[in-house]
Amino acid sequence: MSAIFIGRFQPFHKGHLEAIRWILNKQKKISLVIGSIQEFSTKDNPFSFKERKKMIEDSLLTAGIRNYKIYGIPDFFDDFLWARKILEITRLNQNKVIVFTQNPWTKRCFEKFGVQVRPHPLFFNRLSATQIREKINKRKEWKNLVPKPVFSFLKEVEGEKRIRFLKVLPEKRIVDFIKKRVKEAKAKGGIMGVSGGVDSSVVAILTKRALGKKVFFLWLPFVKDCVFEKNLSLLEKKLKHKIKKIYLGDIYKKLLKILPKANGSLKGKISKGNLKPRLRMTVLYYFANLYNLLVIGTTNRTEREIGYFTKFGDGGVDIEPIGDLYKTEIIEMAKRLKVPKEIIEIPPTAALWSDQTDQKELGLDYQNLDTVLKLLSQGFKKEEISRLANIPLRKIEAIIQRKENNIHKLSLPPIAIVHK
Repeated sequence: MSAIFIGRFQPFHKGHLEAIRWILNKQKKISLVIGSIQEFSTKDNPFSFKERKKMIEDSLLTAGIRNYKIYGIPDFFDDFLWARKILEITRLNQNKVIVFTQNPWTKRCFEKFGVQVRPHPLFFNRLSATQIREKINKRKEWKNLVPKPVFSFLKEVEGEKRIRFLKVLPEKRIVDFIKKRVKEAKAKGGIMGVSGGVDSSVVAILTKRALGKKVFFLWLPFVKDCVFEKNLSLLEKKLKHKIKKIYLGDIYKKLLKILPKANGSLKGKISKGNLKPRLRMTVLYYFANLYNLLVIGTTNRTEREIGYFTKFGDGGVDIEPIGDLYKTEIIEMAKRLKVPKEIIEIPPTAALWSDQTDQKELGLDYQNLDTVLKLLSQGFKKEEISRLANIPLRKIEAIIQRKENNIHKLSLPPIAIVHK
């Protein structure tokens, strides 16, 4: 029989090491599976997959343990798929393996396959990685809780500093960021466009916290019967702040009449669609200039990485408060901020044309898209990501191509150098 031991190892500690030793006293070899490999640089997952793998390898080498293999698995939002993928990547027969875990959820996942699941002893007084991170945050002694190689590695990569930094929720940092940038610009406040979607709702709530009454919210629709109107009412109640509505549909139609006709091609569709966020930004900057306000953007990290925004449209802003947060992280933040569930659950769309949704255009939902982007940023190859995340290779290649095609959106216009 072979053994499987699963954990996030954030960080690897002596409890993990002793559990592995105990298991190897009963089994000849062990497969160590690092979970949530796409997650990094967050409060609960401060370390990357490579960092976690190194901590384990260095610790086992020092302990003289050789008969192991290390694998990684991203999160699946299906218990059955997650457990099946672990058996697939470890290449172990479900009838010839024992999963050792104290986690009831893991136990249920594998028992669906008829896999043997056994608890292992809890060493070091039920020590957990969460406890170690808490001790670091409280500046308490923690060196004795991890193998020596882990302590040395965390010192080398400034792990303590990282854990303490990530302890502060991003919403607090964003509020401070907005306050600071408005003050530095000597502006009287901020202005932002809201859509009724989760991104703009999160930014609106944080901007209201930062600026209070010194913020203007505009809703700039192009259709009179907009499906997002109910969400805007919910957001107004949440903000306890008026959202001003300015209908831009007539202006948009008049512009299209005097511009060259856009045929039915994709380029024509995109040209007409991108005109909308550029008109919205024109209005926002009108108010910003009139009242000395900063224009506050709502583009998240997922959108920025793949260039999924309109250049000089929704990308033309003064500050981007959520530009370092992936879409899935925005959704988690929205839950913490108690954004109405109707807003969180509505299918994301830029509403550039009829029936447009982000998923239809991008080919992936945001859960899978973020998994791809997070793994790419950690150096995983596209073939590895496809195999580990059960995402077709062609879809990953399309995302990579989109990133390459849109990189110009993240740079300032190039300047011809004529002076030396």
